[in-house]
Amino acid sequence: MAAKAPTPWQTANFRGPKTASVLISGKVAAKMIKKKKRCLLLVGGNGTKELNGKKIINYAVEIAKTGVPVVATANMLKAFLEAKLDSAKDMLLADITNRLRDPEWKGLDGKGQYDCVIYLGGIYYIQSQSLSTLKHFAPDILTISLDREYQPNASFSFNNLKKADWIKELDDMVTELKA
Repeated sequence: MAAKAPTPWQTANFRGPKTASVLISGKVAAKMIKKKKRCLLLVGGNGTKELNGKKIINYAVEIAKTGVPVVATANMLKAFLEAKLDSAKDMLLADITNRLRDPEWKGLDGKGQYDCVIYLGGIYYIQSQSLSTLKHFAPDILTISLDREYQPNASFSFNNLKKADWIKELDDMVTELKA
């Protein structure tokens, strides 16, 4: 008997022939990130939401400390500056998505295109469009959604998680990235 396919969090975001594989744990996500040469973290407008006393942005800062550059989309730059992460770049999600799909773009640092883009704290339906664009127009870029809602347009995504389970997976991922 085949395993039941994951259900997109937003019902209108139905699955196509190419859909995200489910991340079974935060540790697996960390191992995938570590294997890539050039990762980029995109943090969306939900990054200031609080999870049991810790904000999503705190996870982003911990990921950034492992050497992953950060793009603050939406209203997030101020929050990164307050969190003392001055290296975060401020761009609209549509702008960074268009740059990522351009094979000639040399990245934020001029050292070449990224091979992995990680999404965290995004607004679901907007993030879905960015992921769809990269899936169709930049298929060589691995995309990972670390949000708690399943994103079928990513390469890998957590399944729909309860908040407590999501926090555990994010904690495990950060611990594994630092190891």
